[in-house]
Amino acid sequence: MGKWRSRLFTIIGVLLILVGVFFVFKPQIDHFITGKQNDEKIEQYDKKQADNKGKHKTAPQVPKDKSQLVGYIDIPSVHIKEPVYPGAATPEQLNRGVSLAEDDESLDQQNISIAGHTNTSGDYQFTNLHKVKKGAKVTFKVGDETRKYKMTSIKDVNPDEVSVLDEHKNKKDQLTLITCDDYNPQTNVWEKRTIFVAERVA
Repeated sequence: MGKWRSRLFTIIGVLLILVGVFFVFKPQIDHFITGKQNDEKIEQYDKKQADNKGKHKTAPQVPKDKSQLVGYIDIPSVHIKEPVYPGAATPEQLNRGVSLAEDDESLDQQNISIAGHTNTSGDYQFTNLHKVKKGAKVTFKVGDETRKYKMTSIKDVNPDEVSVLDEHKNKKDQLTLITCDDYNPQTNVWEKRTIFVAERVA
């Protein structure tokens, strides 16, 4: 009886350790799965554009269906390649992936703003964006267009500074990439927003 009880405690102990390990690594597992799903979505998007090549050419538009891709953003230097969804960047929409910041964002604006989450670890959405340097190459694939940009400025702002979304007449087209910064573990709040501006070069 004592031997049986000892084995039972051993099995329970092993199970508890395995459950603990699972919960420790669950965020990384989730991010890995999401990354694979995103790669598949981008692959499907490229295939769809290739299939449509040569057909009635129209300017790329933001889909009305919030679950459809606008396109995808690629920043090779920091290993970011993310599908971009229509705005606004609500919690629900950001759960899908990075998204246009505003509901009425269009692809012919001078300043196209894209928001994405940052995590405390891993390469989830825009987490690696904090490692990017000025001069880094950025591409935004929309329809059969590959728009090319160069990172020109990086700055922190308060969450309520919405002027970063403004259009700038007579200036080069740009992408404004927005993510969180300055995580406060006491309040569980990201206290700043980091703004990455990339100017179009082609």
